[in-house]
Amino acid sequence: MLILLLLVHLLSSKADASRGLPPVLKAPDDPDSCDDINNCRRLFDIVWGCLTTIFACTWASVHPNVPPPSPNPPDSFWPKLKWRIIVTTGSFWRRLKLMLIAVIAPELMVGFAARQFMVAQVFSKEFNISRTHGYFISMGGFVARTGGHPIVTEELVRKHISDIAKIREKTIENKSKGDALSKSVALLQGLWFVTQCLARVDQHLAVTELEVATLAFAVVNVFIWVLWWQKPLDVQDPIAIGSDEDVPEFQPPALSWKDRFFGLLGSHYDDYKPLLSSSVPSFWAISKVDDVGNKYTAIPVIAEFVVGSVFGAIHCAAWNASFPSSDEKWMWRSCAVLVTAIPQLPLILVGIFLTMDSDTLGEVVAFVLFLSIIPVYIVARLFLIALPFTALRALPPGAFVDVDWSIYIPHL
Repeated sequence: MLILLLLVHLLSSKADASRGLPPVLKAPDDPDSCDDINNCRRLFDIVWGCLTTIFACTWASVHPNVPPPSPNPPDSFWPKLKWRIIVTTGSFWRRLKLMLIAVIAPELMVGFAARQFMVAQVFSKEFNISRTHGYFISMGGFVARTGGHPIVTEELVRKHISDIAKIREKTIENKSKGDALSKSVALLQGLWFVTQCLARVDQHLAVTELEVATLAFAVVNVFIWVLWWQKPLDVQDPIAIGSDEDVPEFQPPALSWKDRFFGLLGSHYDDYKPLLSSSVPSFWAISKVDDVGNKYTAIPVIAEFVVGSVFGAIHCAAWNASFPSSDEKWMWRSCAVLVTAIPQLPLILVGIFLTMDSDTLGEVVAFVLFLSIIPVYIVARLFLIALPFTALRALPPGAFVDVDWSIYIPHL
């Protein structure tokens, strides 16, 4: 990332030098000329602010489930160092996968967070435990000391509820890698970016395509942070409860591509058996499958589709923005419309399917139509990621004028 920012800084300086201007100034005859160096910003400042906000909205905001338990570390120095590297690398790749998904389809993370919020809320009310306990159950944080399997179904939770209730909420929070302060900093970064963009619009200053795309991430990130505020962050080891017998070693859950794919979209994991595994899948959220799966997944699914459309609609705000070429402008418009409309198509397909007879042909048609829109959506999202960076080569002059915050301060 530092290399990328350095290249952007050098290229912006060269581009300004080629026009015979200082890096932060514009032509004096430009109506939006930045003639005061204190009220200007550079291309590096624009890119840096966007990248830090995107990082906070993806890497810092995702809350992965508890991973499979790692073997005990060896005693000697070099084997122990190798063990630490393997464990750290595994944790990094797990979060990186979630980050990539959050970049391509952030509404999926909203749906995931909403499902876990609903399950945590249900467990909290039904068993008179804290919502943090409910999150920890849903993310596979409690495992049976006898058997080592995660306690995630209603039957298992009811069996071990007395032991779960004995675990203090503070004990669970101590396993989290983030507290209220660190989460607030990341959340405030997104809110500050939103405020900056609104201020630029209010002062009729140009907002770059990269800032519009980042604004969409920041808005979606607010939903994720609110839903996951009480969920422990980046927990590496579960809490074993029950008797003191030895815990046998298990392999990670072997899931088919179908289970992994539709689990990401919010479906059930049909092949996943908690009693035969030592952890939960990456997007496991529905612990009470029979009850919660039917009663409480409708709200997260609707929220996922609505947030997806909001994410695309924010990109549509740059409909008449300045683009380097007309082709890029129409590519942006087309992709923004697709990203806005496609999240609503599954709801339409569900409505059509409910009006049809429940036969095999209807299921096949709905399934094929649903799968056909997924690659279109992914391609549109990738274009909306690439186009803002290509547009940096020819930004309008007003993009380099900074916000005048003094006008918002009461004065005579």
